[in-house]
Amino acid sequence: MTVEDLGFAMEELLDAYGSSGDPALLKEPGAQQLTDRLYYAVDWLAPCLDAVEMARRINFAMLLAPFYWHRYEHDGSREDATRAVFLYRQVCQVASHCLPEGLPQILAEQGDRVDTLSSSDLAAYAAEAVNRLKEAEATSDPQLLDDAVALSLFAARANPRQDVTRAEALTTLGNVLTRRYEYTGNAADLDRAYVVTVRAAEVTAADDPHFLKCCSGFGHVAIRMYQRTGDLGTLDLAINALRQAAYRAPDDNPHRAAYLTNLSSALNSQYRHIGLDEARNEALEACYEAVRITPRGHPDLPSRLINLASAVINHPDAAEGDDRAVDLLRDALSLTPDGHPDRPDCLHLLAGVLRARFGRKGDAKDLTEAVEAGRSSVGAGATVYYLRPNRLAGFARSLQAYADHFSAPEALTEAVEALGEAMALLPEDHPDRTGTLITLGFVLWKRFRTGKDPADRAQALHAMREAASVETAPARDRARAAAVAGHLAAGAQDFADATESFALALDQLELTAWRGLERDDQERLLAAFPNLVTDAAACAVRAGQPERAVELLEQGRGILLAQALETRADHHELQSRAPELAEQLGQVLGELDRLAHAPSSGDPVEVRERRRANERRAHLARQRDALLADIRALPKLSGFLRPPSFAALRAAAARGPVVLLNASEYGCSALLLTTAGVRVVDLDRIPHERLAEQLVAFVHSLQVAMAQGRPVKAHAAVMTTLARLWDDVAEPVLRELGHTRPVGPGGTWPRLWWCPTGLFTLLPLHAAGRHRVHGGSDTVLDRVVSSYTPTLRALLHTRERPRPSAGPHTRGLIVSLPTTPGCSDLPAAEHEARALHQRHPDAELVTGAAATTQTVLKALAGCSWAHFACHGAQDLGRPSRGAVILHDGPLTLRDIVRLRLPHAEFAFLSACETARGGVVLADEAISFAASLQLAGFRDVIGTLWSIDDTLAPEIADLVYENLSRRSTRDPAAALHAALHTVRARRPHAVANWAPYVHAGP
Repeated sequence: MTVEDLGFAMEELLDAYGSSGDPALLKEPGAQQLTDRLYYAVDWLAPCLDAVEMARRINFAMLLAPFYWHRYEHDGSREDATRAVFLYRQVCQVASHCLPEGLPQILAEQGDRVDTLSSSDLAAYAAEAVNRLKEAEATSDPQLLDDAVALSLFAARANPRQDVTRAEALTTLGNVLTRRYEYTGNAADLDRAYVVTVRAAEVTAADDPHFLKCCSGFGHVAIRMYQRTGDLGTLDLAINALRQAAYRAPDDNPHRAAYLTNLSSALNSQYRHIGLDEARNEALEACYEAVRITPRGHPDLPSRLINLASAVINHPDAAEGDDRAVDLLRDALSLTPDGHPDRPDCLHLLAGVLRARFGRKGDAKDLTEAVEAGRSSVGAGATVYYLRPNRLAGFARSLQAYADHFSAPEALTEAVEALGEAMALLPEDHPDRTGTLITLGFVLWKRFRTGKDPADRAQALHAMREAASVETAPARDRARAAAVAGHLAAGAQDFADATESFALALDQLELTAWRGLERDDQERLLAAFPNLVTDAAACAVRAGQPERAVELLEQGRGILLAQALETRADHHELQSRAPELAEQLGQVLGELDRLAHAPSSGDPVEVRERRRANERRAHLARQRDALLADIRALPKLSGFLRPPSFAALRAAAARGPVVLLNASEYGCSALLLTTAGVRVVDLDRIPHERLAEQLVAFVHSLQVAMAQGRPVKAHAAVMTTLARLWDDVAEPVLRELGHTRPVGPGGTWPRLWWCPTGLFTLLPLHAAGRHRVHGGSDTVLDRVVSSYTPTLRALLHTRERPRPSAGPHTRGLIVSLPTTPGCSDLPAAEHEARALHQRHPDAELVTGAAATTQTVLKALAGCSWAHFACHGAQDLGRPSRGAVILHDGPLTLRDIVRLRLPHAEFAFLSACETARGGVVLADEAISFAASLQLAGFRDVIGTLWSIDDTLAPEIADLVYENLSRRSTRDPAAALHAALHTVRARRPHAVANWAPYVHAGP
């Protein structure tokens, strides 16, 4: 413990006494030991040779004197009084305001000089502290930082005024302590820096020019705090403060570029941690502006060029970004000779950019230079503690790529050594441990693949597991580490261990799609883990844990859907046990749901509004997290809004079995969920690779055939797929369930719900079979009534939602667009709508130019059933763009999903691709039909691909005719019967009726 540390400890003791007034604090043995050590550490009678020594001595005297004085006041000890007066004699010459009342007069009468330094004198001490800081940055001399601490601390403590001079001294002290933390890794310095920068802002008026420096200083400290702790709340504070500094500073402010640079650093950190794309965009803009306004000869230009290069390579819209970044970094290197403090950072980033460019272009020169730059960065930057682990990890990544390309196993050993040093420097709870351990795991795995040493494989798995356990690290990094651990365990045929690793990854996947993010960001982040849930379930099946497989499938699928259901669910138990918490949670979830997810725009007003919305969304998401923690701490509510257990999920099979289809590289299977439990049907006839090939061929052939107007080709693609689905999937499932024969006339039709995952989500399972022109029984259609559900939770939620009662709001809505601007005509849509309107004359008919998005949205709010006869479209790569096309443009599924339709019951989407999800985010069940169900419609009929305009009215008429004949409205049975009829009438038109599906309870 240094003398300075003793001083800070004494300050904390005095603060504690000042808060409590408890004299026992001053008499504890630890307090006496502390004061003795500090008192005898200073030669109080030695002459002060310079300002630093004087400042350091007075700093300690200002701490020790009140300690002895307060203790004297409580027990009257003459020894304490003597020491207090002796120390106050040191203090009274420069800071008489620190003396107890009456003592200055007594000392003055005894001939002591009693004075207080002027603001200009104190400002000079703070200025000298800045000079020592700059010299330390240039020379890496830690003693200069210690001197700067003493000077700035004195300038703050010796100031009796809460003025800007004090604020400047505190800001300088915060900067110095932060820099010392960066060099030494002493977290206590960082904590103290945080406290003093907050105090600086507290004593500075918001309209004072120095307030911007306070904001910038606080922002810089808060960034370092975040980097050390991973606390996103601290990072938010940094961004808010730095935005004030950067955007309020006038154009001629000499520090504006520095403010912008710090802001970009905070925003890049936010993007890397949670994936907020808007933060990445803002960071790039701030960097460009900082470089633009920095003169060529400015000493800070190299660091700003480095920051700009980092922002460029982080931005996906920057074409050939790595080439631009290399140019920026080479420019920075030309301005930073050997020994320059910015050179190691520049070399480190250059190594990473060259490594990335090698991956894109394959030029081995880039890879060789990356290793050289990384080695130079590590060699040159040993004195900067907080940066060294990251530099070592970057160097190791370059070595790994080098070893792989040049078949140089010795490079892997060097990489392991570098990573070992990095790990030794990082505390156990440091957020950067996860990324470093992931790199170590990959290097060890690569070395195992090369040398076949089982120890390397074991250590690689251990590294990935440890990486996934660092709670301060970004959730997506932890998810990635856990997923890799799962694959490593599965590769060793340890499927039980693999299941647990994948389960941990799914826990982190939910956190990755954090409620504080915009919807686009959530979808992009989830898309980075396309097979995680299916791999997890497959390993659970291989481990003999089918119930666990069901739980994992439910946990990892429909994550965004589950978030939406949070607001729509009736939390009866919470309401009964903790009504106040229930109300607070309802308010937070409701506002989260109402916040718009605006598309990106360059308009300044829209940019500001989007940033405010993002800030509010993040704040609400943290409120939600805090409320959930409070709720789960209550008795019997520990599982509130957590993924449901198998016991709860089994209730989804109350009205008939649910078939969960899963395809993975670790096996394909059907999980048959019934009230009795779950049974597994191995689908070994259809390996994962072949299923993927068949799906791609099916989707491509169908799209090409439809686009080219070649119905025969479309028919062939559909028939081939339906036959394969029957042989490989449907027939084994139905056989296991006992549905081995067709249902005869007058027989009772069994129900079955399909819950496909991954690749299966785009396939027409309900229509699987060998459809013969002259009839046949080898089809799903002849054995069960099929429905679909995206998840078990969605099915349970739909069933639990009470049916709306009959009343004035039970009218229907018919939307018809025979002619749509920019689209081909649908002449049969007019016939379809008129026939339906004749059947239901009280329904509201919205057609032609009147069928606008706002009109339809308003009409949906008051209807109990809705029918759309119009164009529909889905984007397989961006399924959130799914829509029906109205007169003024698309009505998107995002427009629908925000609705709350209390009277909704049944919707028929007689439009193309309305029940189709995407190849990307297949397990998120993102379709127009799903959005309607989420908005409130219990039953929805939609389509998996393009439909025949001439056949659509016939199918619709049959469905509504079947509904009118039944005492109980059962859209699934009505659609099933309609498809039977159409198949009999048009045996060659399987491709035209097969896309129709039902989703509902």
